[in-house]
Amino acid sequence: MTETLSDREETLVLAAVAALETADDLVPADAFPALADDALRAAVASRLRAAGRTLIAREHRTIAGYTSGYDDTVARKLAADGIGLLPEADRAVLAIVLLRTVAIPRAGGKHQSTSWLSDGPGTSIAELYRNDDPEVTYGLLRPALRRLKARRLLRTGYRGQILPGPALLRLTDAQSARLWEDLVLVTLPDSLYADVIRRRRERQDTAPQSRPAEELES
Repeated sequence: MTETLSDREETLVLAAVAALETADDLVPADAFPALADDALRAAVASRLRAAGRTLIAREHRTIAGYTSGYDDTVARKLAADGIGLLPEADRAVLAIVLLRTVAIPRAGGKHQSTSWLSDGPGTSIAELYRNDDPEVTYGLLRPALRRLKARRLLRTGYRGQILPGPALLRLTDAQSARLWEDLVLVTLPDSLYADVIRRRRERQDTAPQSRPAEELES
């Protein structure tokens, strides 16, 4: 059902959508009337949904707010069609950065943050070069880092440290969980947990896909 909004309300909703789609950081609810009001926020979510996007509530540091990202179903379809996928080199470099800056520090108890954008220890090109993969050379690292920073998947921190970027806030809970699982498959491929992940994914890939509600109602 399409919301009936006044011209002023429509302007407020579109302003919030534009902010959500372009802002690097979370957008606080009190920054836009359409996010602070329940009914208008539902209209914002509806506008995003019509474009294959979804409204995501997040907390980072001391900020609680909203961002937008691809709907899970849409993200899976785009990936299946090969749209928006990172090159293999970029995926490898991103995985190494996330392991060094988030996964390993969290496993070692250095921080308790559940956000990919932890302000924990960063890494550097020199540290990335000293990984165990001989194929990750300086010639591969530098252009991959530039591309990942351009996509806002990585950012430069204090004294040039390499850190996860704000685009990771746009992952839904399901997408974020899958990324964690990917790191498990990379680092512990022979573990029981990795085997469970692979089996579950195989079942999901062979299971019949349900049709979106919009199709059923049409």
